[in-house]
Amino acid sequence: MKNKNLSMAKAIRWITCLIIIQLFLVSCTNKEVLPTSEEAKASVLEKITFAGEKWSNGDTMGYFKCAAEDIVWIDDLGPSKTIVGSISLKEYLETYKGQIPKHEFKLSDPLYQVYNDIVIVYYQYQGILEGEPQTPWKVTSVYKYDNGDWLSVHENWTEVKLE
Repeated sequence: MKNKNLSMAKAIRWITCLIIIQLFLVSCTNKEVLPTSEEAKASVLEKITFAGEKWSNGDTMGYFKCAAEDIVWIDDLGPSKTIVGSISLKEYLETYKGQIPKHEFKLSDPLYQVYNDIVIVYYQYQGILEGEPQTPWKVTSVYKYDNGDWLSVHENWTEVKLE
């Protein structure tokens, strides 16, 4: 009887160890669940709107707050060189503090492409200053989902050439 109880105890310990190892292995995979396509689009639009609202109120740091560390930024405002990295972007955007007049804005014609943890969105940013529409900008933004947040990894801003 004693040997039977000893064998049973060993078997229970063995099974318990196997269960613990399996639970540990499953918890280590920790694969992040990606948002649906519609959730991704809504989250990215929320980020773009947040940054646009900051910009239209003269706060140039809205775009920096939405940027990944490895962002690439291209625009028609400053030097023709590409800005690489969030620190460089912050320094660049700080040069515009106090220079952006308060204005209204409209985002139009968004076109999304969603690829798992990447969202590419094209849209137009239309500034409206004292009731007058300004030259619109066509924008291509690329957002990447990382650690539960969508961050911009690429921004390309180009003034629309009016004919």
